[in-house]
Amino acid sequence: MSLLGIDLGTTGIKCAVYNEDGRLLGKTYREFVLYAPEPGIVELDPCLVWKTLCDNIKELNSINEVKKDPINALGMSVSGCEAIPIDRDGNTLYNAIMSLDKRGKEENDWIISKIGNERLYEITGQPPSPFYALNRLVWFRRNKPEIFEKIYKFLSWEDYILFKFGADPVTDFSVATNTLAFDIKNKRWSEEILRNVDIDREFFPGAYPAGIEVGQISEKLSRETGLSQNVRLVTGGFDQTCAALGAGVIRSGMASVGTGTMEVIHVCLDSPILNKKMLLYGYPFCAHVVTDLYICYSLNFCGGALLKWYRDNFAQEIIEFAEKEGRDVYDVLVKSAENAHYPVLFLPYFEGSQTPKNDPDVEGSILGMNLRTKKEDILYGMLEGITFDLKLNLEKIEETGNAVDFLRATGGGARSDIWLGLKANITGKTIQKLNVDEAGCVSTAVLSGYGIGKFDSVEETIESWVKIDKEFYPDMEIFKEYEQKYQQFLSVYESLKKYRIIH
Repeated sequence: MSLLGIDLGTTGIKCAVYNEDGRLLGKTYREFVLYAPEPGIVELDPCLVWKTLCDNIKELNSINEVKKDPINALGMSVSGCEAIPIDRDGNTLYNAIMSLDKRGKEENDWIISKIGNERLYEITGQPPSPFYALNRLVWFRRNKPEIFEKIYKFLSWEDYILFKFGADPVTDFSVATNTLAFDIKNKRWSEEILRNVDIDREFFPGAYPAGIEVGQISEKLSRETGLSQNVRLVTGGFDQTCAALGAGVIRSGMASVGTGTMEVIHVCLDSPILNKKMLLYGYPFCAHVVTDLYICYSLNFCGGALLKWYRDNFAQEIIEFAEKEGRDVYDVLVKSAENAHYPVLFLPYFEGSQTPKNDPDVEGSILGMNLRTKKEDILYGMLEGITFDLKLNLEKIEETGNAVDFLRATGGGARSDIWLGLKANITGKTIQKLNVDEAGCVSTAVLSGYGIGKFDSVEETIESWVKIDKEFYPDMEIFKEYEQKYQQFLSVYESLKKYRIIH
């Protein structure tokens, strides 16, 4: 028996199959292209996502190790906030409006006027913002009434994919907390919020804990994907909570940092801290996929996305070299940054500043260039800038009294010893590299195994699968040297935030 973990992100889908001892049998990855026809509009075609997932699964089924040990259950980790309207026949009515999409500000202001900023945060654990599913639903009512009238369910990626596989419309608590319509403490859809904005509860799916079996793959989908009809469907979770689980963050006080498309800190707590200061900083809280725990997380939209931007615009030679040598292009890219001699000062806010600045309109900046500046100086400055933002978020989270002594690293950025060492030296924290490559896939594979009764405990299984491979300790002399540049980073942001470049 093997277990399929699916990690559906903003720009692609990773799939990995593990046996019951946690040994990787095969993995695949495919990117898809976001639809951005004009500034402020960012969408994703659900049919494209479904096809991409099916192509991944077909490839997995062709791998000999997977053929020998067929998939028996699956679960998924998904990017939060986005939602897809479907009709009663299961047809999609519109693309998923992505988190990066700028629509919904007027709807957000209206929702706040009906309920109040602090009350929304108190109920949901989410700082009100335009990108939640509730805002999108109100947006459809106001701007696309012909679509709104046909909506049967408004589904997140998890709910949509499980539904496509043959389950009833269901979600898990961690994904539900990313809608701005879910009561985070009582684990149910909020009647108070929905009543005040005149949205019917029936638009949303049933909500359950992570790791619950919710159905089996349909006969039609069995033929389409090559999976057995015996494959059982299990609730997974929001990608940030799954990344935390996949890093072994299973007790209060533990923390991890995930560097994928975004860079995110995950801090595990017994209960959400829903006070005015945390609301001011914009820190969301989610139900953890581990029962009775919560995750507070920071958010920088441009972690790995900046490396992709650099790769696509400045690294053609590195792309060609990596392809020729059969190496990962990002490994080669980050390695090249070691050749930097005059790193620039880099503000990584290419898609605005999220926590703790809460400034969606600020733009990125590159300062300190001269005629000696080379591409690797820009690249190393980029790594520093992303890490300065990480340090800032750690400082603000620790203001709550929750000390973070170490960070477990996950995501593509965790493969680079150079970057992990840099994170230790800038933050002053111990950074732990793990023996798992894809935390989202590992966590959902474990949840799926637990959901079908193969494992007695999610926590015990994670501890047996996930081990610390290497630790990076801060060099305190370098840490002190970085303090001056960090203070420059903070002061430059304050100086530049008043300027908005006219494009």
